[in-house]
Amino acid sequence: MDLLKRYKNIYDTNIILMYKGEVTFDLVTSIIETLDGRITEMESDRIIKKKFYGAATECIQNLYHHMDEVADETNQIDTYDSKSGLLLVTARKKFYNIMTGNFIPNSKINTIKSKLDNINALDKDGLKKLYKEILYNGEFSDKGTAGLGFVEIARKTGQKLSYEFHQVNDEYSYFTFQIRVSREVEKKLAEAS
Repeated sequence: MDLLKRYKNIYDTNIILMYKGEVTFDLVTSIIETLDGRITEMESDRIIKKKFYGAATECIQNLYHHMDEVADETNQIDTYDSKSGLLLVTARKKFYNIMTGNFIPNSKINTIKSKLDNINALDKDGLKKLYKEILYNGEFSDKGTAGLGFVEIARKTGQKLSYEFHQVNDEYSYFTFQIRVSREVEKKLAEAS
């Protein structure tokens, strides 16, 4: 799941949206509107559209809120890349795939890994309980977020969160995050009836 390699070697015809660059508030709004339009064209199921839109919005907002500019004195990271986020959204027959990537300080890896592993260990009820706990008792970060993004993504998709850290140097790593949104919600519900 090395997102940088995928970005450089994409031959996939199922790309809904691909972006690499600085992530600003205005861009977040534009990307969300673009994805909303594309998913409306591609997907007829209202429930799937809602899940996709909610998960994609959370992923993009996480990228915006938690992307740090890298101060790399070793010149191992290109100046453009140091301010860039990466977003790749693809459609497959059975699911939509949303991937993000950005540089993070190595000092944040254990905290992020712990949060993601904790979320992945929970079932639906556990996620609901964690969501309420963070909502009512959570503290806000220096970026103004309460840490609900990953929990919301897991709740909306019903999927485990996939992630990797690729160490770039002693100070920074590249964090890739991937989720899948099933395109088969209605089929399963119809078969169960």
